[in-house]
Amino acid sequence: MFNKLTCRLLACLLFFNCLPALLSAQGTQAIITGTVVDNKGESVIGATIQVKNESTGFFTGSITNDKGEYTIKQLPLGSPYTVTASYIGYGEQKKTGYALNQGDMLRVDFKLAEESVEIQAVEVVANSLKNMVPKIGAATSISAQNITKLPVNGRNFTSLMDLSPLSSGGNIAGQLSSSTNYTIDGMTAKGTVASGTTSGAYTISMEAVREFEVVTNQYDVTNGRSGGGTVSAVTKSGTNTFTGSVFGFGRADWLSSSYDIRGNKSTSDFSTYQYGFSLGGPIVKDRAHFYVVWDHQQDSRPIYIADIKTAADESRYNVTQSTLDRYLDIARTKYGVSNDPQFGEFGKKKQTNAVFARIDWQLNATNLLTIRNNFINEDNKQSESDNSSINLYEVWIDRKSHNNSLLATLRSVLSPKLTNELKLQHFLVYEATTPNKQLPSSNIPRAIVENVESISGDKSMYTSIQLGGQRYAPEHFKDNVLQLVDNMYYNTDRINYTFGADFMYTNMKSLYGSEMNGRFYFTGLDNFENMTPYRYAREIALVDDPTVKMNTLNSAIYGQLQTKLFTGFEVMAGIRADYTRYFNHANFNQTVYDELGLRTDNVISTFQLQPRVQFTWDVNDKHQDIIRLGAGIFGSDLNNYSMINNMLFDGTKVASVDIQGNLVPTPNFPAYRKDPSTAPGVDLFNNPNIQKISTINMNSKDARVPVVYKLNASYTHFFSDRVL
Repeated sequence: MFNKLTCRLLACLLFFNCLPALLSAQGTQAIITGTVVDNKGESVIGATIQVKNESTGFFTGSITNDKGEYTIKQLPLGSPYTVTASYIGYGEQKKTGYALNQGDMLRVDFKLAEESVEIQAVEVVANSLKNMVPKIGAATSISAQNITKLPVNGRNFTSLMDLSPLSSGGNIAGQLSSSTNYTIDGMTAKGTVASGTTSGAYTISMEAVREFEVVTNQYDVTNGRSGGGTVSAVTKSGTNTFTGSVFGFGRADWLSSSYDIRGNKSTSDFSTYQYGFSLGGPIVKDRAHFYVVWDHQQDSRPIYIADIKTAADESRYNVTQSTLDRYLDIARTKYGVSNDPQFGEFGKKKQTNAVFARIDWQLNATNLLTIRNNFINEDNKQSESDNSSINLYEVWIDRKSHNNSLLATLRSVLSPKLTNELKLQHFLVYEATTPNKQLPSSNIPRAIVENVESISGDKSMYTSIQLGGQRYAPEHFKDNVLQLVDNMYYNTDRINYTFGADFMYTNMKSLYGSEMNGRFYFTGLDNFENMTPYRYAREIALVDDPTVKMNTLNSAIYGQLQTKLFTGFEVMAGIRADYTRYFNHANFNQTVYDELGLRTDNVISTFQLQPRVQFTWDVNDKHQDIIRLGAGIFGSDLNNYSMINNMLFDGTKVASVDIQGNLVPTPNFPAYRKDPSTAPGVDLFNNPNIQKISTINMNSKDARVPVVYKLNASYTHFFSDRVL
């Protein structure tokens, strides 16, 4: 298998060098390009180009080729940038005031004069929209100005995704959410369990986000695992000037109505407060800088559980207060429910803390090191209830999560023609649900009373009411992701090359909790009072530790190149080779194989070649009419939650019972509350009259990572530098 893979990858590398042309990678940073000519319009070969960020001291450079052209890639974002051109026998020329934003390709041309002619520095006071040519029609940019000025509910920057016409919530271009990739500073920030973003109010403080893009139609081979598109955010950095902010945002309770949506008087706090600070500045001027953010959000809001205050409420909940009173009396006397309130209005609390820190250090003239850490912690009390019509307060579970991303980036200029960017990230994702504080930590079965009848006047109403545990808790997911990305940019006189590799290894440990606590079903309050359920069902672990352990590798190598075929006409072409493998798989189930001829232990392994090409025609090279045509193949991603299900439900780790009639156990909830292990479980398999049922989830032997084929065309006309 690996010999075949090696041959395929070598073939890809050979193919890269045979391609005729390719456009430069956009990445999360920016490009400055241009030409240098003399006063006769002749190309100046070997002119020295110096680029400096005046606010940080970052500097780098290049030399012009035999056409007088230069290109400098992967420049850190920021402003103001100064670009200087010089050559022996000619006066130095300087242009300053440029701002570099994510994905920009800034064009700065020079016309040098002889040394005897004094040339004044040119200062640019505003950037042109034409810097965005590489991404117009391919991505929607949400700038720092947008982020600052636009109202954002909850201050989660991903809420602004819908500014892209192809975005709808977490879905891009009509694809599944698992086909949307999320990156921060070019590295994965995607949820490891169920795709989308990581759980919580936000994945990073908005105060730490410089800008972001919703990428839908960029055919750059560095974009991977993004069949729908990519949400790419870049973070802020410090400068030579100490700057900071103290911020606070509030949705105060006194600004909210004192009445709920039903018109009843509300007694719970309904507010959201978010506050924190940011601070950035120099550690060593022109060499090292820092930027830190602390962000705290505190959310309070009411939840209503059969909160009956009027006759209209009884009709809304399909239950009368007298029925609730009878139910609760039975639940407390026979099922051990706490004397604490179970119905009514309750306050729900959620707290989120975000800490961000970044250091940029210019080690020397050719190496820039960036280290940043992003930590999010959230405690969400009473996060969710269950699927019965009415769930007691004790059913509501708590959800905790924390995520941490530690990233190191090294940008190195290896020669005037060769630049390398190396990134290494460790990404930790942890999420856990725990039972309500009124219940033991390992949880107890549910008691679901169906067809609870209430009579109001001449009208009969029916509902279902639940006490005990919640079907998902306890469960937890702890995932460690190690990602290494290396991109190399090589410029020749004719062709600009990009070569790279992306390796992402994920270790997942998941304790799946759905329906593992058991559930009793009753019909009506009389059977509930008599403790005579008609049904008992439960998923039961057959092993001591049903934790699913899964290791995956998502790897890729890629290459692309750029050239001009004729004046104003650029072509970008490249190929990406992705290899995805799940090293762990479900156990082999002999019974399933004998009865159905299907294997439960199929391994998912996918190799994909993804060729991409894009043509950009700047008509007559006047930067006024831009025509773009692109096509390519994009690999997506699998939803790991389904893989967890498949590994757990192979018939060897978990089985279930679904008992009705005389075999249904008599419930003893007071005992379960003292010792959850006394709930009917694996001991039921000792009864030959009780059938052991296995749920089988499995992968087909043909299961592969999804592939998306894209084709798009666009036309852009610039009426001016500021209007298109």
